Amino acid sequence: MQKISNILLVLFVVWINYSCTGKKTEPVQSTPNGITEINEEQFKSSNMKLGSPGMEIFREALKCKGTISAPANAMSKISPSIAGKVNGIYFKLGDHVSAGQTIASISGNEFMELQQRFAEAAAAFSKSKVDYERAKSLWAEKIGAEKDFLAAQTTYRSAYASYQSLRSRITALGLKASSIENGRMFTSYPVVAPISGHLTKINAVIGQYIDVNSDIAEIVNVNSLQLKLSVYESDVRKVKTDQTVIFGSSSSPNNTLRAHLATIGKTVNPDTKTIDCIAMIDRGSGAPMVNNSYVEASIIVSQHQAMALPVTAVQKVGSENFVFVVEKQNGKGYSLKRTPVNVGVTEGSFIEIRSQLPNKEVVVQGLDTM
Repeated sequence: MQKISNILLVLFVVWINYSCTGKKTEPVQSTPNGITEINEEQFKSSNMKLGSPGMEIFREALKCKGTISAPANAMSKISPSIAGKVNGIYFKLGDHVSAGQTIASISGNEFMELQQRFAEAAAAFSKSKVDYERAKSLWAEKIGAEKDFLAAQTTYRSAYASYQSLRSRITALGLKASSIENGRMFTSYPVVAPISGHLTKINAVIGQYIDVNSDIAEIVNVNSLQLKLSVYESDVRKVKTDQTVIFGSSSSPNNTLRAHLATIGKTVNPDTKTIDCIAMIDRGSGAPMVNNSYVEASIIVSQHQAMALPVTAVQKVGSENFVFVVEKQNGKGYSLKRTPVNVGVTEGSFIEIRSQLPNKEVVVQGLDTM
C-alpha cells in the first residue's frame, strides 16, 4: 500500500508539472510527509478549485418501471344504449368535456320502435288504470263481480310494469317521456359523457352504424392519473406506503416528477415476477400527463444526512480513498496534504465522507484528470 501511495504521489507531481496545454511549469516540490507544494500558476492552469465538506442528504432508491394510468373511476368507454346510425359527433380528439355534455347523437329503427312501444304502453296503462278504478269502485259497492275486479287489477299491474320499464329506458336516454306520451317522437337520442375529462379516443364517424358492443369514444380524467409501478418480488419487503417516488415520463422528459406510494399489491405476476404498486402523483409540478405513457421511477426506501464532498474531490487507488487538504496557502502557492478518508454512498455529484476531516479547505476540482 505504501508503494502505491508513493507512485500516486509521483504521478501527482508529474501531472502538476504540466498545464492543460501540455506546457511545462516549475517543478512541484513534495516532502516525505505527504505534503505537495504547487504554485499559483500551476493551480490555475490545472483548473483547480477549493471547497469545504458540507451536509448532504443521501437516499437509497429502488429502481422500477411502470406506466401512468387512470383508475377505474377516472376513465370511461362510451357505447350507445341502442344500436343505430351516428347522426353527429360534437367534439374532437383531445377536447375537454364535462359530465352530461352530449358527445354524439344516434338514430335508427330500433330507437323509433322503442318510442312506439312506449307510447303504446302509456296508452294501455292509462286505459287499464281507468278500468281498474271503475272495477274497484263497483267491487267496493258490491255491484261488480270479484272476478271482474281481479281481472282489471291484473291487467292494470301488468300495464303499469310495462309502462315503467319502457319509461325508464326512455329517461335513461336523456329524453322527456312526457313528450312521447303526448305524441311527439324524437328522431335521435344523445350519447352523453358520464364523467368529466379529455377525449382520448373517438372510434366513430358520422353515418356509421354502431352497435351496443362498440365504443364511440373514450374519456380520461387526467387530473386523476396515477402511477402503476412494477416492483420485483424480492424488493417488495423494502417498500412501504407514503414513500416518495421520483419519476420521469416520455411525455415530460425534461421534468422530474414526484409521487407518493399509496397501495402495495398482494399478487405476483407469474410472467414478470413483479407486484403492481400504485402511487399518487403530486400535482404541484404542473407537468402534462398522458395516459398509458411509460415511466422509469425510483422509490426512496431510506435516506440520511451526512458530511459530503463532490465526487471529484476524492481519489481512489486500490481500496484506498483520499483527498488533498490545504495545509497552507499564501500568495505564492499552496501546500496540499494527501489525507486518507472513508467514504460511503454516492448520490448525484456528491459522495459521503465518513472520516473526520480537519476544518480546512480541500481540493474539490482539478484532480479528476490524473
